[in-house]
Amino acid sequence: MPNYTFQRPDGELLTKRLSFTDYDAIIAGDKQMVDAEGNELILVFNPGEVGFVLKDGESGGWAGRAIKENKYRAQRSKVMAKREKDHVFKNRLVPNYEGQEGNTWAEVQSHAKAEKGELAASTYDSLVTKEKAGATT
Repeated sequence: MPNYTFQRPDGELLTKRLSFTDYDAIIAGDKQMVDAEGNELILVFNPGEVGFVLKDGESGGWAGRAIKENKYRAQRSKVMAKREKDHVFKNRLVPNYEGQEGNTWAEVQSHAKAEKGELAASTYDSLVTKEKAGATT
């Protein structure tokens, strides 16, 4: 049962629990609430009439805050990507075959082809292609 706030004739506020049927009877005027002294109580808070609207105010509303947050995060993401590019060490794959280093991936691929055949050498195709593309730029 919800709590309702009532006011005594002297201005003091009381909170009472009412069932929904009692509340409807008070609103309709069929029933009156009285305190211990027999004074009529006036309903000062009507929970059925409460409403609220979400709107942008001086600090922003729900939608405004989300838009601001997404914009901030997008800008921050760009800044952090640049910082990462400038300051974070990037490991580079060293051309190797079975733990033995080579000078280029093409050299490693030809060594793998000689030892294990065409199928083993084909696993290095993407690395050789990337190496050749990097050499031309």
